[in-house]
Amino acid sequence: MSRILALIFVGAAGVFWASSGVAVQDFFAHSSKSAIELTNIRMCTAGAILILISARRKNFWLSFGFLNRHPRFWFDVVIYGIVGVVFMQFTYFQGISIGGAAATTVICYACPAMVVLWESFYHRKFPKRGEVIAVVLAMCGVFLLVTGGNPTKLLVPLGCVVWSLLSGAAFAFSAIFPKHLFAKKIDPYFLTGVGMFVGGLFTFALIDDKNWLPFLAPDVLFDVSWIIIFGTVAAFLSFNAGLKFLTPEEASITATTEPAASVVISWIIFGTAFGFVESIGIILVLLAIVMPSIIKR
Repeated sequence: MSRILALIFVGAAGVFWASSGVAVQDFFAHSSKSAIELTNIRMCTAGAILILISARRKNFWLSFGFLNRHPRFWFDVVIYGIVGVVFMQFTYFQGISIGGAAATTVICYACPAMVVLWESFYHRKFPKRGEVIAVVLAMCGVFLLVTGGNPTKLLVPLGCVVWSLLSGAAFAFSAIFPKHLFAKKIDPYFLTGVGMFVGGLFTFALIDDKNWLPFLAPDVLFDVSWIIIFGTVAAFLSFNAGLKFLTPEEASITATTEPAASVVISWIIFGTAFGFVESIGIILVLLAIVMPSIIKR
């Protein structure tokens, strides 16, 4: 695969993820189902589909065999599925239900700054210049988006801000935690599919009304199908396919497609618009994502 095609694949994944956020916003506008119930059907269904697709790969069965020989690592897979995948999706959906897809997605992308701070604390070292700039840009960007530059008022509901930051933290956790599993040659496709499915099964314990029929209602069926097929399965497959042929710097640059696409799609579909100061905040968050790569180059 050429580098240009790989960039297209990873960039397309960001657009798919962004469009799923918009579909989630439309879903909540037409359904009384909760965020945890939507998380349940998304994780169970998408996880099962990804497992079926990944089962055709040799690395899938090698990963399965390794975990059976070392059962203690199954616990890590479960932790990844529940704390990383499920909690990340649930908090993301909660943020969208309160403040919309665009604001939630942009605030979530403060997570690279969280990763930098955690890595610096864990390894007891001062972050690099590009990472410091990224943290400052992310914090300033989120501040401007949320307040419009006036710290005495919030333009984005507080609940949306809190849930979005929690989702960003869970996203950062899901990026850091499985590194030791990848070091053991656990297949990323295996971990994603199994993690989703196991996490989805866990959410059944948190749901009183275990009824999926409302998700098949005509006014939300398209949203649910898009969230599962394009926003989850196609997005992860596209991202993993392109990531193998890109450097981490190139991959981080293409990651800006998700918050940018979310803002554009939300404006087209819902008419979501941001003022000048909030727009500057969004640009700062996007710059925070790519700044370490730019400085390194």
